[in-house]
Amino acid sequence: MAPWLDLVRKLGVLAGVLSDELPVSLSVQVRGELAAEEVEVLRLSALRGLFSAVIEDAVTFVNAPALAAERGVTAEICKASESPNHRSVVDVRAVGADGSVVTVSGTLYGPQLSQKIVQINGRHFDLRAQGINLIIHYVDRPGALGKIGTLLGTAGVNIQAAQLSEDAEGPGATILLRLDQDVPDDVRTAIAAAVDAYKLEVVDLS
Repeated sequence: MAPWLDLVRKLGVLAGVLSDELPVSLSVQVRGELAAEEVEVLRLSALRGLFSAVIEDAVTFVNAPALAAERGVTAEICKASESPNHRSVVDVRAVGADGSVVTVSGTLYGPQLSQKIVQINGRHFDLRAQGINLIIHYVDRPGALGKIGTLLGTAGVNIQAAQLSEDAEGPGATILLRLDQDVPDDVRTAIAAAVDAYKLEVVDLS
């Protein structure tokens, strides 16, 4: 269960960073073979990740439920035996007070049980859940990726891995880039302006 605990913590972090404000509810769905096991602790792990993304104090399995109660965040966990694309997968869904929804999913794969992100807000990915990640939601136009790479390179930021997921309809796209370091605020601003990004976030999944 330990590898899943760490992965779900990271999913909680990701959901927290991508939410515009602290969610009022958090739900964890466990699908596939993992659903046959006792998974209540994964709910606590998701809460731990969520709060570690939004507060500076240390967050543990012990104080995460108290933090949720103090801030009016409900959390639930459910199971489903079906998982068409993976032997096991965990979905984390965060709902804001305004009804906005953020969904992220992750799984473990290979003999080393490597952690990977497989879904962000309905867009499919296949990228390891580790390190500093830059997530950009933007309108995909010719030259947009080149602008992102140039601005990061000029700032001395190396791209270790990247994956693009385009909308099924329309010009919208989301790119997930794993970097060797954080992105300075001025570079974030420059990238957002260069590609007309409507959302840009940096999340630490270490």
